[in-house]
Amino acid sequence: MAFFHIFQIPSVKDWLYLLLLTLVIIILIVISEIIRKRFNWPQEVTRKIVHIGVGFLLLLTPLLFETSMPLVCIAAFFSLFNYIALRNNLLPGIHIDRNNFGTVYYAVSFLILILIFWDGFKIIIVAAMLVMAIGDAAAAIAGRSFKNVHHYILIHDRKSIEGSIVMLLVSTLIIYITFLLYPSYLVVIHPSLGILLLISVLTGLVATAAEALGDKGNDNLSVPLVSAIILFFLMKGDNASILQFFLGMFFGIVFAYFSYKVKFLTASGAVITFILATFIFGFGGWAWTLPILTFFILSSSLSKFGKSESEKIFEKGSQRDHLQVLANGGIAGILIIFYTFYPSLTFYLLYLGALAAATADTWATEIGMMKGQEPRLISNFKQVPPGTSGGITLAGTAGAITGAFVLAMSGVWFVEQNRFKLLIIITLSGLLGSLFDSLLGATLQVQYKCDICNKITEKKWHCESNNTMIISGVHWVNNDMVNFFNTISGSIFALICFHLFL
Repeated sequence: MAFFHIFQIPSVKDWLYLLLLTLVIIILIVISEIIRKRFNWPQEVTRKIVHIGVGFLLLLTPLLFETSMPLVCIAAFFSLFNYIALRNNLLPGIHIDRNNFGTVYYAVSFLILILIFWDGFKIIIVAAMLVMAIGDAAAAIAGRSFKNVHHYILIHDRKSIEGSIVMLLVSTLIIYITFLLYPSYLVVIHPSLGILLLISVLTGLVATAAEALGDKGNDNLSVPLVSAIILFFLMKGDNASILQFFLGMFFGIVFAYFSYKVKFLTASGAVITFILATFIFGFGGWAWTLPILTFFILSSSLSKFGKSESEKIFEKGSQRDHLQVLANGGIAGILIIFYTFYPSLTFYLLYLGALAAATADTWATEIGMMKGQEPRLISNFKQVPPGTSGGITLAGTAGAITGAFVLAMSGVWFVEQNRFKLLIIITLSGLLGSLFDSLLGATLQVQYKCDICNKITEKKWHCESNNTMIISGVHWVNNDMVNFFNTISGSIFALICFHLFL
């Protein structure tokens, strides 16, 4: 995907359409405010009016505009406008909660979709935004309208099973109708009605999972982007690609469900794992699937085996939640998306580097804890209590090398050339990533001290939920953040080594 289309000079007609579109949106916002004040309608209702109204306006953009620059301008403007209005408590009819950035994400998602998909895939922009505008609104309305709804909470926001079912049905229908009704020159391929329905269902399922994970309005960003990426992959591919994605989704559901049942994952961890697994299994096939399975199964089993000691010290237990899954697998998910747009071996090698670093870090921690050796702080090599962030041991370092090597073994055999060199490079990248993780842990990661047992811990609460006291580090740099930087560093070290030694 190229962004050069944004430099095309718009016609006068495009600028007039931009002015008209902006005026209609502003009028819609003003009307919602008048209705809210005069008829005392709930804020959520007037917000959804604007939400759906803007969604329907976006239906016209690919038909009216010849260039993308005006739409980039309006999306950027409302991203900034909504942020300022939210922060200053303006337009309460569409900004219910000052901590909910849904309106900002809504405009940002449209901006990103325009930048990526305008040149050749305009239909995807429309379908993805309508999934959010109508599907999400229908889910919210259903959750409030049905009697005896079954609520659940994955992160913070309360959702309902009935609302999620409606989200799936409406999203599927929206995608299906959009591709049926839009002019043929806007549609990438013209599949049979049965294949189009399958594509719509598959996209709707993952979009529903993304909406279920929504927290503080971030589903206004995740749902359109997830929907667009899946539609791009499925609509530009052949039936074999669609079958691969279908099998990948099925495998992702089974994998996430059983991981939840054996308590490898929390509920939120299972849902985000389903999304990541669907992307990785569905887009990448076995070459991308086997390495992440190797990391997850072996590392989760090792964490389970050593949980009795580690749970006394570390912030979270052996069950991975959504943040832990993203910290270890988020970069992997981003790389498979880049690979989908720009198929290149480089992204696969960076992927192996990221997973090798995550595996090395997990194995170093668990094996180091099990062996019970006195760790030394990586920054000054002074002895520190077990569990201190940045502490390393000989057994833990050996575990890091072993974990990175096992991960490298699972992936390099899908590469046809330089397998032995790649095995060494991926293993080294994983080890270096693990050591970088320890360095961050010793210098920046937040550490607490329990005022009852005097133990150093990553937990905010310890010993019967008593508060702990920060003794070092930056308060927002927790273990999840360090793990995220660990996987990034694994990819960077891999990239450097590839250029130096291949």
